Amino acid sequence: MENRSSSPKHHAHRLNDTRRLHDQVSEQDLARLLDLSGGEDVADLGSGTGFYTDRIAALTTGTVYAVEIRPEMNVAYRERGVPANVRLVLGDMTALSLPPASVDVACTIATWHEVGGRFDLPGLLEILRPQGKLVVIDWRRYPESWESGPPPDLRSTKEEVAEALAPFFAEISAEDVGRFMFAVVARRESQAAE
Repeated sequence: MENRSSSPKHHAHRLNDTRRLHDQVSEQDLARLLDLSGGEDVADLGSGTGFYTDRIAALTTGTVYAVEIRPEMNVAYRERGVPANVRLVLGDMTALSLPPASVDVACTIATWHEVGGRFDLPGLLEILRPQGKLVVIDWRRYPESWESGPPPDLRSTKEEVAEALAPFFAEISAEDVGRFMFAVVARRESQAAE
């Protein structure tokens, strides 16, 4: 008997649920965290069916690389319609394959836990331009956030994510967002760097 919750169609439906804007990260928080001026190239790592990718694409005229390891998610995204500035990339965020210095901002929304924090951070630094940044948004580990999302043992705290990023980034900030999520923003170099 098939488990409905694990079927690709059911998973795609959950990923496109607009309640994510309330429970996970709102459009306003996403725009604030990404802090785009309008022409940046962005990598959405673990883009799924493009729910947040579409919102990122609306914030920039640059290219948005929707990096997703599961081909069925790209198929679902194509069926829904892909914005003109989005490029679907079948790829793995634990082994990034985008061209060097190709993006200003990389983000991952609700996927840090899926790879157990095993992001390709050296590869990420290679694809980020100088003063580029990474935005990690994922599920809080604390009991008040267990109503939704993955099992608690798969989650990290914002402090753990910040610690994992510290050897690779110069500036790191962390905060809670939405009902259940945290955000960690890590910059390659200080904004004041010459």
